[in-house]
Amino acid sequence: MSRRHEDFDEFCDPENPRPIKYDEVKDALERLSPFITKTPCMPSHHQREFTMKLYYKIESMQITGSFKERGSLNVLQLLPLDKKKIGVVIASIGNDAIGICHYGAKLGIPVIVVVPVTIPICKLQNCYSLGAKVILEGSNLTESQRFARSLAKDKGLTYINARDHPHILMGYGTLALEILEQIPLVEAVIVPVGSGGLIAAVAAVIKHIKPNCLVYGVQSENIPAFFKSLEMDKPIQVPMQDNMADAISVPNVGVNAFHTAKTLVDKMLLVNQDWIARSILHLIEKERFVIEGAGACPLAAILGNLVPELKTKYVVAILSGGNIDYTSLIRSLQRGLSVIGRLVRFSVGVKDDPKAYSQLLSLIANGGYNVVHQFQDRIWVEGSDYTIEIKLVCETRNLEHALELKRIIERAYPYSSEFETEPFNDKRMCPCYGRVAT
Repeated sequence: MSRRHEDFDEFCDPENPRPIKYDEVKDALERLSPFITKTPCMPSHHQREFTMKLYYKIESMQITGSFKERGSLNVLQLLPLDKKKIGVVIASIGNDAIGICHYGAKLGIPVIVVVPVTIPICKLQNCYSLGAKVILEGSNLTESQRFARSLAKDKGLTYINARDHPHILMGYGTLALEILEQIPLVEAVIVPVGSGGLIAAVAAVIKHIKPNCLVYGVQSENIPAFFKSLEMDKPIQVPMQDNMADAISVPNVGVNAFHTAKTLVDKMLLVNQDWIARSILHLIEKERFVIEGAGACPLAAILGNLVPELKTKYVVAILSGGNIDYTSLIRSLQRGLSVIGRLVRFSVGVKDDPKAYSQLLSLIANGGYNVVHQFQDRIWVEGSDYTIEIKLVCETRNLEHALELKRIIERAYPYSSEFETEPFNDKRMCPCYGRVAT
């Protein structure tokens, strides 16, 4: 590779990767401790249900809402004084930018953030509110990074790869040191994975101190860049797709992260969108935590029964962040409820008169169902009668209650009712993948 290449980054050089070392993480902890929240490892309220001693490392309690600020502060602290005065440029899909902007403002370091046009609005607004200059450029992170590198070169600024810079990863590793102190009996740590920075840093620390402790990574099946890279034993790029776990929606892996993690990670798992949605729902309803899709991935692997070998063990699931916008949260909760049969969509054709409409609603009410949404669509049918098609979304207690609603409606309206098949499709109720990448 030519060192004049526009994509070259001396800190993230494929020909000269920089593995994360335990001593570097310990030094980072000393620097960060006065500023970073030592987030709790909280026991799950449902340890008996999971048949494991499950704890949550709640990184959403950081002031910027995610673990990313550990790396952001560390990399800014290690900048030479002259570069601190000139300023930095980063590319981000959200949480990295919020961390850099926050501590850039604290340390008086000018920050320019380049974000793709697909960034969630709440994360974009957070960057603006922290005083950074924000540039919307690119349809994904790769394109934003390319623009950021070019901008840094043109203006003489320092470009920071916010997902793979070695000083960023050192900061991430402090999280693992806290886990080992808080849960000394830990036997497995489950980590959400995007480009691999967090799992690389966690594995470097865990395996140094406690080699027998398992380190598992969990990634969305929609963008499985790290999973596929481990399978191929080299960094690869995958196509971008829509992903409920937007904070780990990256098509490639970090050079330093991959080089560090590839011999340390015990298992990589893929989860589908339905299980991520169910995990977000579970965390809100049963654990009382608001967590974004990426942070919910470790629990998705547990709920999906992808890790039966961890039964009875001390397990820590890293809830990496809670920066989820209102729209994404509502969609996730609705999808989660739909998957488990607690929201059901169907349509019924009835005569266009108040009595017929009342009979339908009485049938639903008498069964103990709640109408969440309804829409009336009037259509012409043969003969002199008019028929109205009523589309409904109903809330049920559980899947069995939903199936009973289906039977009730189909008996009453055998020729004019239609249910969406999602809650009744067995494939949607099963885990997606549990393959090991070696």
